[in-house]
Amino acid sequence: MMDVDRIAKRYAGIGLLLIIGLWLAGILMATIRPEWKLMSPIWISTAFCMFFLVAFAFLWRWIMKFHQDSITTLYSVVSGFRMLMALFTLFIVYLVVGRSAMLPYVVVFMVFYLVMVAFHSVYFSRITNR
Repeated sequence: MMDVDRIAKRYAGIGLLLIIGLWLAGILMATIRPEWKLMSPIWISTAFCMFFLVAFAFLWRWIMKFHQDSITTLYSVVSGFRMLMALFTLFIVYLVVGRSAMLPYVVVFMVFYLVMVAFHSVYFSRITNR
């Protein structure tokens, strides 16, 4: 029997460390290259990743405790919802900053997004295969 609370806390803890690492790397890059104007994209990407990390940890924990037969559906729904919310977030940024300023937002956001999707996939594939 797996300890659901421990797995969810570990997922959130490792994910938080990854987000902090990405945030620090972004801050370093923004300090080295201030002309790239990376501070806003870094903060938006960090907030997006933090929201999905915490939300998914709680949701996964709840599903595993009370509706374990729905776990594969959860993985599919969360992947699709994360993608839609990423597109929606970038669309809102586009409306606010305009087309000419979108490149830093898209590049930084995609780095954060891809790292977190890879972490999520690797972490839960190992949990599921136990």
